[in-house]
Amino acid sequence: MKRRKSRRTSQRKPQRQPRPSTPAPDAARDADPLADSGLRPLLESYCRLAGVKQAALASDLTALSLPQAERPFFRDRASLRVAFSLDALERDPDADIAVLGSPFLSQLIGAIRARAAHLSLGLIAPTLPAPSDPTDVELTIPVRDGTAQLGATRSAVHPVGRLSARVVLRAGAGVEEAVVESDVYDLSAGVRLSDDLVAAFRDLEAGRVAPADPSVAAAAARIPARQPTELLELLLAHLRDKSAERVAARRALAEQELAAELGRLDRYFESILKEQTDPEAVGTVTALAERRRTEEIRRSQVKAVVHPLQLIEADVLIQRAEWRLESAPSRRHHATFSAQRPLGSAGAAPWSMACPQCGRPPALLVICRHDHCACEACSHRCSVCAEDFCADHGIAQCRVDAQAACDEHVRVCPSCRLEHCTAHQGLCTEGDGHPACSACLAPCGNCGRVVCNRHAEQSHAAAPKGSRRLCAACLKYCEGGQAHCAPHLRRTDKSQRLVCARHRAGCAHEPGALFAVDEVGTCPICARGACQSHRAACEHCGRRVCTADLSVESRRCATCAQLAAVSDLPHAVVAAVLAATGSGPKPSRRWRMARDRSHLVVELDLGWRQTAVVTLRQGDNVPDGVVKHSPLRLKRRK
Repeated sequence: MKRRKSRRTSQRKPQRQPRPSTPAPDAARDADPLADSGLRPLLESYCRLAGVKQAALASDLTALSLPQAERPFFRDRASLRVAFSLDALERDPDADIAVLGSPFLSQLIGAIRARAAHLSLGLIAPTLPAPSDPTDVELTIPVRDGTAQLGATRSAVHPVGRLSARVVLRAGAGVEEAVVESDVYDLSAGVRLSDDLVAAFRDLEAGRVAPADPSVAAAAARIPARQPTELLELLLAHLRDKSAERVAARRALAEQELAAELGRLDRYFESILKEQTDPEAVGTVTALAERRRTEEIRRSQVKAVVHPLQLIEADVLIQRAEWRLESAPSRRHHATFSAQRPLGSAGAAPWSMACPQCGRPPALLVICRHDHCACEACSHRCSVCAEDFCADHGIAQCRVDAQAACDEHVRVCPSCRLEHCTAHQGLCTEGDGHPACSACLAPCGNCGRVVCNRHAEQSHAAAPKGSRRLCAACLKYCEGGQAHCAPHLRRTDKSQRLVCARHRAGCAHEPGALFAVDEVGTCPICARGACQSHRAACEHCGRRVCTADLSVESRRCATCAQLAAVSDLPHAVVAAVLAATGSGPKPSRRWRMARDRSHLVVELDLGWRQTAVVTLRQGDNVPDGVVKHSPLRLKRRK
């Protein structure tokens, strides 16, 4: 008898799969199609700083184990998997993909901003001893209207670093994101570091070398970094230069999309304008078309938004030589200019001289009126006082003559809101008087007073003297909404409203009186203008006619008094009258008709002593008014 093997012994234990070996960093980057975007190095730096454990599941798939402090940034998850390619996401659909615009990148940026916005690496180890006073340094850069005298030479510690930022380009409906890293800069002098010093910085950042003992630079003076705003402007300017090609491509694409959209708008509004006959409607549609074009042009402009992510900083020991710059005795300004060379590079590094403002090598040194130094490229000479100033203490172009002006002679025009110099400042005579730039000031075309654009208006082109610039005292608006000067406006006799010649009207029964055009109506019988007091409603046809064509006894107009029986009315008139009265055709009906200058008046006998009076405009088969008469009531329908 054969014994049956138990189920437990018959089942084989599953063999343990070997753990995938951690790929080499170079191999991982080669297999990673998104390695060039800088997302993987950014994630690795964050994990190293925040204490996040990484486990490489594949060349394009990584598992993260988050400490308790970092979990709120990732939706309170203790662990997650990050895919760096679409293939990895297909193999593991529950993973988060690390691409620009993904939720994971937003969470990572939020964590970096809150936890690792600034990283200090320590001191780069110097390779040269601190030398004594140098004899090989000489200031060969000329000083405008001043002299230079060599001062103290010493060792100092300068902060150096680089910035990582997310750049978002928007143009129309297109949005493009990229993570960009700046070069390594001297954060105090504002210049790029040499290649060998950048290599030392990268080694320190990657952990391949240890930072030097701070006691090495204990005797050296520490030079602080620039102000945060200046430092950010310096690094962002470099990021802007690195993104110039991407911005140019986005701008070219936006211009093509703009041309197509403007063509579509032109065709659309052109089809609408063909259907308009009223001048006011044409003007409204044209204004709407211009506004839509302006909105589309503004929307298609390329806008770059930079979100700083991380500033990585280190210290470097440098040798610093300083010169005291003094201007001519008549100006009495002084400044300090320095040259430096690092002691953390291999061999004797050359001296570096850079503009303290823009960081570029200067061809000419300029002493600012606020006692600091700048180069010729980032400084100007005031056109009013002939003093030199840097870009932070004045404007490069006056709004009027495009000449430079220092901050003491800069004003903001309250009319155009633009900056101008005091040499082109005038006074507006409106109110208590206020200063304005000369480009906004001009005399009134009526009284000659000088007023700014904010207190002036242009009269309408249909005014008696055409379009003119008028001040507030001479400017009046007629009832038609058009601007005119006061001498060309008159007040109506009864309502005392201001009207121009275009919007005036007269009553045939009061030849000397002045009325507005909306106060006078045309009599449908005599076609003459009549005011409200010389018009009344006819009780038979319901039209408002002038009092000369209305009988006082019967209260009927002259046309209704001439109604005569007819038997051969046009079929179109008969159909329109029957449709307006809601009656059917009957041979026994009696018809009466009369004509005047504007209307055809038809009276129809409805029976039972009821009649209907229908008025139709000449050449029109649509009733202009319907009045029904009966012994009991009077009903009017329009």
